[in-house]
Amino acid sequence: MTFMMNEDKDLQKKYGKNNPFTVPENYFGDFAEKLMQQLPEKETAAPQTISLWDRVKPWIYMAAMFGGLICTTHIFVGDYKSQQTNEAEPNAFSISELPDEVIDPILNQTMMDDYELYKYLTNVSTTSYNP
Repeated sequence: MTFMMNEDKDLQKKYGKNNPFTVPENYFGDFAEKLMQQLPEKETAAPQTISLWDRVKPWIYMAAMFGGLICTTHIFVGDYKSQQTNEAEPNAFSISELPDEVIDPILNQTMMDDYELYKYLTNVSTTSYNP
């Protein structure tokens, strides 16, 4: 640390504290004008004509994307009508066919009282369960 301080003092003795760099008179006053004179003139390009295909292309791509999305969803989810016809499968059985020994633990686990159970059973239509 002292070496740097000694070096700074030596430089101050040799050159002094005056700033050796100077700027000519009125240099920054007309700097912008001189710079603009040195730049080349900007050429203006004629406006380009956009073809019909270039205008319609994004809309066609978007329509194709949504069409593909709908087809993919239809393939993976399937047809709703075909799912309804599968309800009459031979291995399907009604919940009313379940014995009380199976239903009682399920009802105890749901923690329904008699009124809630009655309300639930009157609002729900009979559905079949497919294991």
